[in-house]
Amino acid sequence: MYALNLRKLALVVAAGGALVGLALFPAVPAQAAASSASATAGVSASVAKAHWQAAIAQVPERGAGCYQASYPSLSWHAVACVAAPKIRLQPALAGKSAGHAGPATVGDGTDYSAVVSGLISKATGTFTDVSSGISEKGAVDGEGSKVSNSFSLQLNSQFFSGSPACDDSSDPSDCQAWQQFVYTYDGDDTGDLFMQYWLINYGDSCPSGWYSYSPDCYTNSNTTEVDGITAAELATVSLSASAVSGGNDAVSLSVGSGSASIVTGKDSVVDLAANWNTTEWGVYGDGGGSAADFGSDNTLEPVTALTSTSSGAPSCVEEGFTGETNNLKLAATAALGTESSPTMASKQTDGTTGTASCATAAG
Repeated sequence: MYALNLRKLALVVAAGGALVGLALFPAVPAQAAASSASATAGVSASVAKAHWQAAIAQVPERGAGCYQASYPSLSWHAVACVAAPKIRLQPALAGKSAGHAGPATVGDGTDYSAVVSGLISKATGTFTDVSSGISEKGAVDGEGSKVSNSFSLQLNSQFFSGSPACDDSSDPSDCQAWQQFVYTYDGDDTGDLFMQYWLINYGDSCPSGWYSYSPDCYTNSNTTEVDGITAAELATVSLSASAVSGGNDAVSLSVGSGSASIVTGKDSVVDLAANWNTTEWGVYGDGGGSAADFGSDNTLEPVTALTSTSSGAPSCVEEGFTGETNNLKLAATAALGTESSPTMASKQTDGTTGTASCATAAG
């Protein structure tokens, strides 16, 4: 049914575009007509792929593991999972989130996050108002030069207390859990999609299978390798996170070029589903507290859409959780229109910021 509807949509759009061209330009020369047809086909393809992105996001994966899909197919196929890179997407300020006053460089505790009154079961991050010609350079290569398109995309939960994973910590009352849903650049035009889990202030001895970043501990889900994302593709990226109590959490990534991937893992690692009420979303440095450096005159607006037990507009709070940053600043954000789910937006720019603000809307 999904595939049939998508094919119908693509045919309708293509046919509509062709008819409009004929009506407006009945005597167009052959060369100009061919150029117009090519442009119409390009627009139609991008519209169809955008609808495919929305549709594949609603198709459930077939259980624990790693899966991928390619346009126009609306089914996931299993792929081999691989070990996630041993990279820290570390907490802000060693586990202490921070507010901000006025425009400030995004990250390391300075950000806007969306908070609901109930619990979040799914969050989807996208970008709007992405500057044409946007560029970014992040990690430094072996020759000391910055690498293009070296950044991470992160959907982060809040730090939360009461996770059973903290029971054996040095002081369970001081231990907090944290879960991240991330894409990171892996070099050679590839990236990794996975979940990273943290136990903040756990103590000197981490649980088996966890890495120590004293006094914190972190570990990863499996990962699937994906094509590297360019800064220009941020306008078509969709990163989703979901949590199911007693089931699987998942991180999925789709790109407007027509590719999608998903990785799942047990919710019981830190029991996110029973605690998740806040989400931070954005583009940041590629791990280890690094920065994503965008070129001049660059602007983008992260948008977070939520599925939660409350349908009202989320609260917009001045706090962030990741230790990575970018070189943009929080800016004045225009009001949102009608949204299909609780949504928050926050403009970021290296240009004129105005008074930093965010915008929210009910579902």
